[in-house]
Amino acid sequence: MASSDLSLELLMLMEVTILRRVAPRTYYPEGLVPDFYTRLFPQDADGTACRVPWKHSPMLEFFLGEAEEFFESEPKPGESLSSGLWVENLDSGDELPLTATARVLKNSQVLLIQAVPEEYAQRVRLTRRSQTDLRSREDLMREKRKITQTLLKNAKRKNPFDPLTKLYNREALTELLQAQISNLPIYAPNLALIMISLNHPENHDEEFVKNNDLLLQLGQMLRRFLRKSDAAVHYGGGMFFIVAPGTTLPQAILAAERLIVLLKGHDFGLGRPLSPYLGCTSYRPGEEAMEFIVRARQALLDAVKTGPHTVGQRDPLKH
Repeated sequence: MASSDLSLELLMLMEVTILRRVAPRTYYPEGLVPDFYTRLFPQDADGTACRVPWKHSPMLEFFLGEAEEFFESEPKPGESLSSGLWVENLDSGDELPLTATARVLKNSQVLLIQAVPEEYAQRVRLTRRSQTDLRSREDLMREKRKITQTLLKNAKRKNPFDPLTKLYNREALTELLQAQISNLPIYAPNLALIMISLNHPENHDEEFVKNNDLLLQLGQMLRRFLRKSDAAVHYGGGMFFIVAPGTTLPQAILAAERLIVLLKGHDFGLGRPLSPYLGCTSYRPGEEAMEFIVRARQALLDAVKTGPHTVGQRDPLKH
């Protein structure tokens, strides 16, 4: 190996497969080959590492065509062309995200194939799950518009609002979530759900059913608190939900903590302060609206274990 190609030695120490280009569509593995490469691509007949991995990977075959055009355009040393992420299936059933890079060094042209670190792998798996059965981005957008229009028509046929709080009613919660889920972007599916209980969830206090003035005040407070894109739902009694699109779990937790401060500092005329519990979670791509709601309730129950005026949280990737 030429001394000017010292960078190849550094790559060999990493989990990167190096294929040196010796002629058009002709590559030879350079140095040590990582374990993932031998698991994905079978050895050649002579027992050496696979020289034609694209024959076993349609996505790599597609990128190879772009890489060859790049190399034939006489790029300068230091220039490179990278693929996007794609996922290969191992024999074990696991999924392995990969990237490929065509790079020009001072004395050679190489194709680098690298396994994506595990912290990114989970994101790729979730992205793939959300893209299941979608033929193209245009098909996805058309389908989203159809779903949204259907949900809106259903909501208009029924009265989706609670007459006292002026918030959405219990029946509207699932349709609200389905409408938001259908419009989530694939690569940044941020949607949070906050569940609120104004007393212990197992304490069936009738004051939250019969005290119209209290519910009226709560509805006004939540409407002032929310952003225009958010939606509040009166689920019944002292139970409420906040649907917060474009919101991550940390952002939802901060909003819930601010809401607790407001609730503690407001005199509702009860002769005692409220004892709210809040639970926060964020959306996991591919799940149904009911799974989302159940996890928000689990987060609320986490807050109950801690005590009033607390926020429970459930990370969808950890639970």
